[in-house]
Amino acid sequence: MIYGKLLLVACVWGGTFIATRMAAQVMGPFEGAFWRFLFATLGLLCVVWLTKTKLPKMNRRTLRYNILLALSGIIVYNFFFFSALKLIPASRASLLVALNPTIILFASVFMFGEPLKPAKILGGLLSLFGAIVVITRGALSHVFDHFGPGEWLALGCPASWAVYTLLSRKISFAQEPLVTTTYSCLLSMIGLLPLAYWEGMHSVGEVPFQIWGALIFLGLLGTVLGFVWYAEGIRAIGAARTAIFNNLVPVFGVLFSVLLLNEQIDGSVLVGGALVVTGVAVINLT
Repeated sequence: MIYGKLLLVACVWGGTFIATRMAAQVMGPFEGAFWRFLFATLGLLCVVWLTKTKLPKMNRRTLRYNILLALSGIIVYNFFFFSALKLIPASRASLLVALNPTIILFASVFMFGEPLKPAKILGGLLSLFGAIVVITRGALSHVFDHFGPGEWLALGCPASWAVYTLLSRKISFAQEPLVTTTYSCLLSMIGLLPLAYWEGMHSVGEVPFQIWGALIFLGLLGTVLGFVWYAEGIRAIGAARTAIFNNLVPVFGVLFSVLLLNEQIDGSVLVGGALVVTGVAVINLT
């Protein structure tokens, strides 16, 4: 069950590159992130109410962790995410974000002493290589051509997400995933509001309808569903095994670009996708 949830999360997060690319052409990173997490917080509070989940009072320790989660996985991550996608195509950004699992895999070894078996190394590298093949359409020599500000900003995404993932593991046995996600989104929304006003917020009528649709998708599916199930995965199978599913995100991102933007799919996408799936399987079967 948890593997099916993580697969769906990867699918949804593949779509967030297209939605964020759309929103980033109209809004600044803080404003876009604020609206995303406003919708996410409202959605999470509805889930809390429907499931009759109690939100326990935060003590000093859980408050500290929830603030750090909000800063790393939401405020900082989305600043890099929106800023990068304003400058570079979604496919190129997704390649750099695909560095997530490799960073988290090795960080988990040093921070938590997780065993680093040769098969895990092979699986991580295999899935990463598959992601590169998918995004570059097989033209591997052109991966880092014209490596500019947008690419450097995109590199901030895996760095901040690695921090979020490892912090989530530390707090996963003190709070339920839904509680952790709700508190971190609420705290980040509060923190993003003054930043969005400083950046210069648009009035509701100034924003095209399709951009609101993209932000609602980012909030309700990309955050409510994605963050809760991602936290469940960390709790159930560990940070390294959960994070490896992130390598499926660029595969779905390219597939959505084919479906939504009428791009042609070629053999490199099929081969790269197969490599990613194989790498994920190797990681999770060892």
